[in-house]
Amino acid sequence: IMKTIQAIYKAIKKINPNAQASMSGEDINTLVWENGTTPINKQDILDLVPECIAEIEAEEQAKIDNKQSALTKLSALGLTEAEIKSIIG
Repeated sequence: IMKTIQAIYKAIKKINPNAQASMSGEDINTLVWENGTTPINKQDILDLVPECIAEIEAEEQAKIDNKQSALTKLSALGLTEAEIKSIIG
């Protein structure tokens, strides 16, 4: 559900980077255009949602991969697990 909401907002920003909108939950039918934003066709937004979900998932995976890469590199430098945990929280 959360990814769908993120994807809807991401799609809106792809179409109009300056758009301001809000909606209740993940129901695109409750979309409200704010601060004079020109409304965007809902189908145009929905057409971009699958692409945006894929981008969100790729961004999430990249964060995981980057963290693992950093941990591996720190370990290769000789830091202990305790030392690594102390610097990454």
